[in-house]
Amino acid sequence: MKTLLLEPGRYYHIFNCAKNGTPLFSHEEDFMFFLKLYQSHVTPVADTLAYCLLRDHLHLLVKIREDAVGSLYKPFAILFNSYAKGYNKINDREGIEVFRYKLKRIEIRQRNCLADMIRYINQNARIHGVTDKLVQYSFSSYHATINGNPGFVAKKELVRLFGEGDALIRNINAPVDERNLKFYTME
Repeated sequence: MKTLLLEPGRYYHIFNCAKNGTPLFSHEEDFMFFLKLYQSHVTPVADTLAYCLLRDHLHLLVKIREDAVGSLYKPFAILFNSYAKGYNKINDREGIEVFRYKLKRIEIRQRNCLADMIRYINQNARIHGVTDKLVQYSFSSYHATINGNPGFVAKKELVRLFGEGDALIRNINAPVDERNLKFYTME
């Protein structure tokens, strides 16, 4: 089977999980470290539509920028490798693999699947019982999506898909039928 490359102008659900049941993120600082690396390495080549970092897995929904050139796989490889090295160093672990996959990704081609995947990722902390109040969970795009400070979330793209203000909030919070997303998720 041919490896799916990342191509400009395309949408991808990128996900990963912990290897051997060890956590991906043990402390709040680990989440912050990952997001800092993400902003440094990935945001120059991809717009972020949604993300959620949980203790044992993560989801990213990106659109590779039209003007992105070179090896578009490389920024993600650097992200995961840099995080794993830093995580092991901070947690006094040597040579232990952190991630199960090098880069697991699935291209999303259908608009309805794209909208459902954005909802699914934004609601992932609630789906997994981490919180009932998504706006209070710091390590997902939910808060940035519904408030006026989008950070590195591609708010213009989300407004184009879902509308502004109350329409955006209503659409992001709409129920997700996970059966429609089975092919696009790892869970």
